[in-house]
Amino acid sequence: MAQVVMQKSSSGEPWGFRLAGGKDYRQQLYVKKVETNSVASRYLQPGDNILAIGGVDTKTLSHLQAQQMIKRSGTAVQFLIKKGDGFASIRPTGPIKFSAARVQQMHSY
Repeated sequence: MAQVVMQKSSSGEPWGFRLAGGKDYRQQLYVKKVETNSVASRYLQPGDNILAIGGVDTKTLSHLQAQQMIKRSGTAVQFLIKKGDGFASIRPTGPIKFSAARVQQMHSY
């Protein structure tokens, strides 16, 4: 686990990452996407789990609550993160149920 304090030059500047999960999704909050050359790109990578925001345990937060905390943080936000493995652990291992050709056949008229 790592404490991360992200800082940006102005409150209008975007952090540059997409959040996923939350209590309402019955899923740990995690970083879904990070924009290249963004503030977040210096600190986060896709798949990182966000365990706390500003010292608040994210297990208790809905997606919207977490999003609001980050937006209201101004020019600095503190996270406790567990580094992910770039989503390697959630790649599908079973057979692919739909292929592009099959989907196209299903929608052919």
